[in-house]
Amino acid sequence: MRLETAQAATFERGPVGEAAAVFVGATRYTGPLAWLRLARRWFAMVRTMRRMPGYVGHAVYYQRPFTLGTLGFFATREEMLAFARTGEHRAVMQWVVGGDRPGSRTNATGGYIRIYDAEPGA
Repeated sequence: MRLETAQAATFERGPVGEAAAVFVGATRYTGPLAWLRLARRWFAMVRTMRRMPGYVGHAVYYQRPFTLGTLGFFATREEMLAFARTGEHRAVMQWVVGGDRPGSRTNATGGYIRIYDAEPGA
């Protein structure tokens, strides 16, 4: 796994160390065509995420052959979960599992998410 922080990280709203909530996730897509189909939804979701209250920054990483992962940093867990409930995030997640249209197939073969909270004074 290689983290492309110089190219993918966006930390313009404050130091990542100030984030009390961190999302770590990855999706193994079915191939490059799935990435092309994802792009429009992905950029709309990122625009929404950057505008959300509590957004601190994010980074994207790649793992061969077709896995893209995200690290998301938010000021609070509640603000991170508010983003997770947006229509743009829901649209991406439904598309990933093939639930965006009846009869459509999945666009991914695996994935995971983890949510971490910073401990005060840790």
